[in-house]
Amino acid sequence: MRMDRVGAWLTSLYPRAWRERYGAEFDILLEQCLHSPLDALDVLLGAVDAHLQLLNGEDLTWRMLNMLNKLRTTILLVFTAFIGFIVAGFSLVGLADDSPMIPLMKTNPALAAAWTTIQIGSVVALMAVVIGGFPLALTVVRRALSGERRGLGLLMVPVVSFLAVMLFLGFVFLVGSGRIHVPGVDPVVQPGTFPAGNRLMLEGLMLVFILGAFASTLAVWKVISRTDSEQETFHAVGRNLTVKIYRFAFVPAVIATLTMLVMLVATVSWGWLSFSALPQVFAGNFGPWGTSTQAWFISIIVVMAVCTAMAFFGVQRGRPRQTGR
Repeated sequence: MRMDRVGAWLTSLYPRAWRERYGAEFDILLEQCLHSPLDALDVLLGAVDAHLQLLNGEDLTWRMLNMLNKLRTTILLVFTAFIGFIVAGFSLVGLADDSPMIPLMKTNPALAAAWTTIQIGSVVALMAVVIGGFPLALTVVRRALSGERRGLGLLMVPVVSFLAVMLFLGFVFLVGSGRIHVPGVDPVVQPGTFPAGNRLMLEGLMLVFILGAFASTLAVWKVISRTDSEQETFHAVGRNLTVKIYRFAFVPAVIATLTMLVMLVATVSWGWLSFSALPQVFAGNFGPWGTSTQAWFISIIVVMAVCTAMAFFGVQRGRPRQTGR
């Protein structure tokens, strides 16, 4: 009886038109599959899928429509997790730059290897996200050229955010090279002696990055929710190529997820090696705004772990649809 009430409540979260069309079939499925909290969570995310409305569904059964919608939500979950992970990684870079850990990596091969793994992983994950999202971006651009310009404006949000971060980084480089003088900011600083002006400039860069990441995530969610086709045909090299947009993005999403796991392990290893070599640093206050190094590093690990788990959940949720089951 309790599961019946839960099932009725979960069903009520779906759009009215969806319930009228697929309600009977969905009730049968709930009787067969709703046995645990994870099942309830999957049904809850299915309500998100239904509200996003991937396709009109005129020629699709509920199972086919649900499969396509779940796959799209999977891509959204992985992208959001990736953005959160990158924000945490950026915080890690800021933490390391304001500490004696950087010069230590020049003499500690294991520490340097862990840091290099994080750097390589960030590039691999970024390339996976870019490659996976390329057909979707191309679809939005093509539709914008034919008159649907709302999607193009949203697609420009990540581009503008990236340019803002690059401009800020360029400003930091010019200050560091002595070409621009800013009162209170030293062009060259020694580890452990970070002036307040330098710290403020670095925190400003982190703020621009975080705001840009947040805006980009919202924009991508909007773009995907408004892309109402599952496949597109592109003309390239004298041939017509039909690409199933979200199926194509699934493999890069898996690569990005696995890469996040590798970077998480490398970050934990880097922190452990750093603490073993410089315990006094972790006992200090090298975090932003003079916060505890240890507390800030633990918060970075927690965010990375949550984002990685979120990405794995998304991949697991989309996997059966990818394999055709």
